[in-house]
Amino acid sequence: MALRSSAVSTERSPITVAAGFLGAFVVASLAVQLVRSMQTAQTVVPAQASAVQPVVAHQATLWQDLGSR
Repeated sequence: MALRSSAVSTERSPITVAAGFLGAFVVASLAVQLVRSMQTAQTVVPAQASAVQPVVAHQATLWQDLGSR
């Protein structure tokens, strides 16, 4: 019985390689921003964090100030 092995050679398009590097760069930069924001969030004193007012982003709330005198 003969053992057969076949190797398939595939070439990647330069566009595919460039898109892969660009995607990896975007993911890495987002990961760095996430880590940095988590580090700064941990250094905030809990008393200061409770003084922050919540943000309401509903459209009616955003236009409410325009209707008042």
